[in-house]
Amino acid sequence: MKLLILAALLGITLAKVSNITVKGIAVCNKKRVPGLKIELMEEDGVSLDDKLATVNTDDQGNFNVFGKDDEWGTIEPYLFIYHKCRVKKEGCWTRTRYEVPQAKINGVYDMTYVTLDVAQADEKAVNCA
Repeated sequence: MKLLILAALLGITLAKVSNITVKGIAVCNKKRVPGLKIELMEEDGVSLDDKLATVNTDDQGNFNVFGKDDEWGTIEPYLFIYHKCRVKKEGCWTRTRYEVPQAKINGVYDMTYVTLDVAQADEKAVNCA
């Protein structure tokens, strides 16, 4: 029991808070896209990934999302952007994953224009009727 308590205290001591701000402009077919859901996630190798924050693009397609988390090392953040760009089936959305570079941790990652009409390796159809 003492060993378990010592391990928990050591884990708390070694964990540190890391943060990230991600900003950009969502674009489909050269047009800015308002009202898209943006989720800032943090990858956890052992358990379910953590949702750090959720925002929507504004009326000009801009987004700015901030999140932080305690981890043993640094956080491993990524974005999910939910959109209908390139969707062929009525009622479906695409969830596209975008990685955040480790060099941007504890700073700002400016994605500038996020071109949703360019297919990414990690995409999934969601909310299909």
